[in-house]
Amino acid sequence: MRKCAAIFVFVLVCGAFAMAQMEPKLFDIPKTELSFGYAYQHAGLSGSFATTNGSVTENSTSLNGIAIEFSRYFHGNFGVTGDFAWDTNGSVDSTGIKYTRTSYLGGPSYRLHRYGFFSPSVHVLAGVDHGTLTVPTGPANAISLTYSNTDFAALAGGTLDGNLTKHLAIRLAQVDYLYTHNYGTSQSSFRYLGGIVVRF
Repeated sequence: MRKCAAIFVFVLVCGAFAMAQMEPKLFDIPKTELSFGYAYQHAGLSGSFATTNGSVTENSTSLNGIAIEFSRYFHGNFGVTGDFAWDTNGSVDSTGIKYTRTSYLGGPSYRLHRYGFFSPSVHVLAGVDHGTLTVPTGPANAISLTYSNTDFAALAGGTLDGNLTKHLAIRLAQVDYLYTHNYGTSQSSFRYLGGIVVRF
C-alpha cells in the first residue's frame, strides 16, 4: 500500500510540474469545488488500546484511505469546507489489531490566490471522529471484539493545488494537524491528502 501511495504522489507531482512549465493561463477559478483522492494519516494512539487483550506498545500508526472535500467560496476568497475521511490499518501491531478512523468535519476556508497555476488555501475545521478497534481474541484469535468511540475532532492546515484548466486541478498536497479526543484521551495526528479537484 505504501508503494502505491508513493507512486500516486510521484505521478501527481510530476504531472503538475510538467504543466507548470507551460505558459500560464490566467483564469478566474470557479467558486465551488469537489476534491477526492488518497489520504494518509500518521495517527496518534494515546488512550486507544485499553482493551481486554492488553495495551498496544505503539504510540502511533500509519493509516491509509480516502478523503472527499466540498468547498464553496463566497465574497472575496472566504468560503466553507466540508470534509469526509476514512483511514484504516489492518494490523497496527503484532497482535493483529485493526484500527479505523472516520471523520466528518466542516468549517471556514480561505483561498490565498485564485489566478495562475498554483492555488493555495488554508482552513480550520471541526466536527466528530469515529474510531473503531477490532481486537482478535480467543483460541487462535478466532473471535474479534470491537471497541468504538465517537468524539470531538478539529484540524487546521493548508492545501496547494495545481490548476490544469479552469475546472480541473491536481491537489498536490493538503497537510493538516488533526486533534481528536477518542476513548477519553487526546490524540495528535498529522495527515496528507492528494488527488483531483473538480470546480464548477
